[in-house]
Amino acid sequence: MSHFLSRQSCKPREGQRFTLGAQKFTLRGELGNGAVGLVRRAEREGDTRQLAVKFLAPDPKYIDEGAFDDVTARFRREGERGSKLDFYSFLRIHAYCENANGVAFEAGYPKNPFLLMERATGGTLEDFIRRLGSPGRNQLVLDETRLRIAIQIAEALEHLHRHHIVHRDVKPANVFLSSRLTENRSVLAKLGDFGVVKWGDFQRSVATGTLTATIQKGLGTMKYMSPEQALTPKEVSPQSDTFSFGITLFELFTGQILPSFHHVYQLMAVRDTHGTTMSRWNEVGVRIAPQDEGISELILEMLRRGVTRRPSLAKVRGHLTWEFERRFDKEWSRADGSFA
Repeated sequence: MSHFLSRQSCKPREGQRFTLGAQKFTLRGELGNGAVGLVRRAEREGDTRQLAVKFLAPDPKYIDEGAFDDVTARFRREGERGSKLDFYSFLRIHAYCENANGVAFEAGYPKNPFLLMERATGGTLEDFIRRLGSPGRNQLVLDETRLRIAIQIAEALEHLHRHHIVHRDVKPANVFLSSRLTENRSVLAKLGDFGVVKWGDFQRSVATGTLTATIQKGLGTMKYMSPEQALTPKEVSPQSDTFSFGITLFELFTGQILPSFHHVYQLMAVRDTHGTTMSRWNEVGVRIAPQDEGISELILEMLRRGVTRRPSLAKVRGHLTWEFERRFDKEWSRADGSFA
């Protein structure tokens, strides 16, 4: 018999109504599914405000049922602690609901815990990168939109690190975008999915250390993991996020999602070879223009094997901001917080 939280048992349907606090909502269409949960659109009654509902519904194909309790604890932490994170480039979590025995739903099901979240109408950064295509696949492209996105992710991570929090799963699929990219609005990107963040002392072991995914040795996503996170997942540091962000920047600025960790290893190997920045990037088939050498070198520094040799997020954010101001002759200013 499958676990009561298992994906097969969670069947949210359009039109189902639920109550959270004093507010009523109606489920609408599907927004996406992941290894841990199902995401559906929700409409608030009274003003038809569009939100997102993320149900905890682990897929046994990817997550062992023996780890469901650990996944549940992390999901609860994402909701309870994530709802207290307030920063302009975080995807806002409004509330966490335990939903024991389906108490929140008029029909009494689904019975799975869920998060009520801000809805990102522009999809994920991974979607955006996959749509980019040429000419970014063989050269670095640093246009205004991509640099704005990069700076906003950097500011989100810097804010987390300043509050002694490591995200641990930085990747394009966990960055959510506005649907109005073409209108040059100031808010373009928000960091989300805080389910595996590590709180408190960076050197303190996490509560369980159990595996949540059957195909990897630590929390997070293997392709974006720093070497130390893959080997000793209990002892990650802010520099682990720096490594993952470096891979994310490579994918954003080249317009390609790397197929596997093997390609990440090639980039790490390039970091240790002799030669100029341009010649090293040529080894992985990417052309670098002279004006892009600075940011190209920054990405390689973010991929250093030695944790203490990677730049801080403050340095990364500072360099990205400097590049933005230099290229577009305008001062970087934080967005006004609107997101549509």
